[in-house]
Amino acid sequence: MKNESVLNIEIFGKNYTVSDGLTNVTLKKCSKLDNYFKDDENAKVNITVTLEGDTYETDLVVSTRGLVYRASAASDSPYTNLDLVIPKVLGQVRKQKSIWGRRGIAVGKRKAKKPEPIIEDTRE
Repeated sequence: MKNESVLNIEIFGKNYTVSDGLTNVTLKKCSKLDNYFKDDENAKVNITVTLEGDTYETDLVVSTRGLVYRASAASDSPYTNLDLVIPKVLGQVRKQKSIWGRRGIAVGKRKAKKPEPIIEDTRE
């Protein structure tokens, strides 16, 4: 599934058919991720819901600019899993941004160093 947000969100089901209700809730909750990736057109979110027995396992993978953020959760409800995996990914993104902020590097973009001017000795 895809939506109109900045992110390319795809929802898959293994041994499970993803309902329209789950899709709508997922798209609404993934809108929190838009704030962090709004300037990246290539950001991609893959959500996989797997049913094994009575347990739903949800995997959320965000890939952007060569970085991959991943979280998974398992419980009796795929809706509960969404409430668990999205904050995990947001925490990873915030942590990465703070590390880059301390180094003076913008998120996903490294600042180019200015070349130092060449000073020639003109004395003879």
